[in-house]
Amino acid sequence: MIHFVPDSESQPVAAPYAEAIARLAGLRQALNLVEGLAGMAPSSPANENQVAVLEGEARRAWFEARSARAVAGSAAGLEAIAELNHEGGQAHPAAAELLARDIRTRLEELGAVLSL
Repeated sequence: MIHFVPDSESQPVAAPYAEAIARLAGLRQALNLVEGLAGMAPSSPANENQVAVLEGEARRAWFEARSARAVAGSAAGLEAIAELNHEGGQAHPAAAELLARDIRTRLEELGAVLSL
């Protein structure tokens, strides 16, 4: 199973934001990997690097649900690509590009909520 873990924890983050930051960092790593597989130029970080307060239970719940779904979908796509590679095949670049666009869209959605 694929897990998204940030490269380093160079900046300590307050507990309520640590998991949010870790999820976004993991999605950013997945995006970079898939863009490479698709032969795409790496995209620059959008607004997902700006973190504001996740105030309100509804907003926090929305972020948790959407980010969990984004991570699960990205992991499933990467696992499918990894399985193809393991079996000697290779994912079609268009499939990797589609996955990259999906991850980028999810990052932008999540980043928009965090930067409000």
